[in-house]
Amino acid sequence: LCKIYMSLCQINKSIEVDYYKIRCNGQYHIIIPKNFSKMTSEYLEQVTVHHSFSETNGIMMYDDINVFDLRPGQPEINLYRVRLESNSDVQSMVKYLEITNVFRTLSLQEQYLIFIADNSILIDVTERGKMEIRINKVSAEVATIFFNEALSFIPCFKYSEGEDIIIFTSRNIHYLVDKGGQFCTDYYGMKHELIECIKSEEVFVDLNDDVQFRKEKLSDLLTESKVVVYFPDYLLLVSSRQQLINLLDYALYIRNIGFFILVLFFLRRTSIHLEYIERKEKVVLISGPWREAIVYVLNIGQKNPHYDRIFEKQFFDLNQHANLPLRGFIDVLCENFTRYQRFTEDGQYQIVPTEKQKQFLERIICGEESFHFSEVGTGKTKVIMPLLCQTFLSSNIEAHRYLARGGKQKDTLVILVPEHLVPDARHQVFKHCLNLNFRQEYRVYDDIFALLHPQVHLGANNGESKPKKQIFVISFNQFKKALTYDKICQKVRPHREHILVIADEVDDFLDRDKLVFNICSNKANTFAPTTLELYFETSCAAYHRKECPRELFQSSPNPAYWIDLYEKFDAIYNEIQDASKSLNKSFGIFNEQTLRHCTSSISHDIEGYKALIARPYESVNRAMPGSYYSDVERTIFLTFVILSEDIAKYDELFQGERKFITFEYWREYLTELD
Repeated sequence: LCKIYMSLCQINKSIEVDYYKIRCNGQYHIIIPKNFSKMTSEYLEQVTVHHSFSETNGIMMYDDINVFDLRPGQPEINLYRVRLESNSDVQSMVKYLEITNVFRTLSLQEQYLIFIADNSILIDVTERGKMEIRINKVSAEVATIFFNEALSFIPCFKYSEGEDIIIFTSRNIHYLVDKGGQFCTDYYGMKHELIECIKSEEVFVDLNDDVQFRKEKLSDLLTESKVVVYFPDYLLLVSSRQQLINLLDYALYIRNIGFFILVLFFLRRTSIHLEYIERKEKVVLISGPWREAIVYVLNIGQKNPHYDRIFEKQFFDLNQHANLPLRGFIDVLCENFTRYQRFTEDGQYQIVPTEKQKQFLERIICGEESFHFSEVGTGKTKVIMPLLCQTFLSSNIEAHRYLARGGKQKDTLVILVPEHLVPDARHQVFKHCLNLNFRQEYRVYDDIFALLHPQVHLGANNGESKPKKQIFVISFNQFKKALTYDKICQKVRPHREHILVIADEVDDFLDRDKLVFNICSNKANTFAPTTLELYFETSCAAYHRKECPRELFQSSPNPAYWIDLYEKFDAIYNEIQDASKSLNKSFGIFNEQTLRHCTSSISHDIEGYKALIARPYESVNRAMPGSYYSDVERTIFLTFVILSEDIAKYDELFQGERKFITFEYWREYLTELD
């Protein structure tokens, strides 16, 4: 069954009444307005689906802002146009910008509400006609900024209390561009919009769940987006290919050739194939400086040293460090990495790789083992993974010798992540890997099925002296599905020794009930009884502030481990005394669901509790059901702490589960709990 909204006029074939379909309070409302507009109707339906509107006493609201008065039988529902001018002294070809589909609020003062790319912009008009702009409740202003020679004279928004820049792209934003000489082919304009003359091979899945390719005009792929450019480096950082398509159209709209060239460099590195329609029969479609810009990016024809000097500054040249020792190269990567981050008010970059993260990165590159464990929140996805990708795209000799893992040189990198981490992984790879090594040909794909395209090859293609490096960012399930296609296997199998796979959150790919530290069971954790007893006694000694039981440890094969573990438990105990920062006792580690993993008949007795181990996070801020901690040894000790201190939960547990315990067992062992 499906629910659709149709007017009665459509059903009985009578005269159609114009109406607006608006979503409020999670439900659709049909409203017959006094003045109808088809464009307004389409926009209202779209924006009310993506943003949460409510209706109280006949007043339609967004957040606490009154938008429309729906009480009249045929209410007045109109959208407006707002004109904004730059407050900066810098001039560009854009004289001012206009935003359409604007809500006028029902406030006493003149106020307008705008939605762009999942952001809300509130504009208050003061008595003197001055406009105060707030983007997501943060004060901002319209400005024209000269970042550098490549990103120059860009109309955008700027935060009033900072130097960071916001670039919005939307079909609802219109720029008044100086049209002097607009149709002269020697000038910046052309008779045809260039965005309609560029086609891209796009991947899509048809109704039969088969992967297909289709040539699409870039003009048909445009959406809304928001890109933030951070002070003081002003690097163009994007999180998706869609943002690049939107920015390319934006650069064309404002007639900014430098911006167009830089975005096109990035877009080529993320595209399967771009086709430029230079002419159609006898009509020239691409001409003037725009043709020269495309030819320059494609690196064909005459060289342009002037452009090279401008644009190579926008790329980090990692190839110049080919002979640097690995540790020195990691230091260079980490120094560059900070420039991708926001510059905070205290004069520091928001994320600066720590010495521990550098050592972990070096261990991953050099280590012979395949699995590397790090606690939740240590920057595996946001720091380590981007730095590994940059290492792969470099030509550092020592790094690639280790990445070869004793085999052949790697030229294809596959980033495997769980389904829920794919957007974040793509964001990090696109952000950190598009502005490396000016003029180097490499590709970053966000879909493994690009391998089905005949122009996507692994290794060196015909006429190429060296193989083109490629990165694929995909989920584990998509990777498995891709390997069921013969075309992909025919490309992957002969080249498999040149492929490096990095799996983030690898424990998500496994059966979590088989992981030692992911299960509450005194059977599946595989600890021998003597080992389990040592963990219990070590935890007990650290918790009750007793001396280290060295004599007990002498009976084990590795006494030094247990002595070190006691010191670690002692340090954790001291740490959690400070307002229990590392311990949330109210978090339900043990409940009915987690206890179902306990398969033995004594899972509810006191001895059985020695074998219960809390289960860790699946990823940052996303715990497994009934879990809280991630470090295995830390988990064991904190589980002991919770079972020792949270008496109410301990008693409640027995009361709820005692029906599974025989009366004889209860009378012999557990009567003291009554």
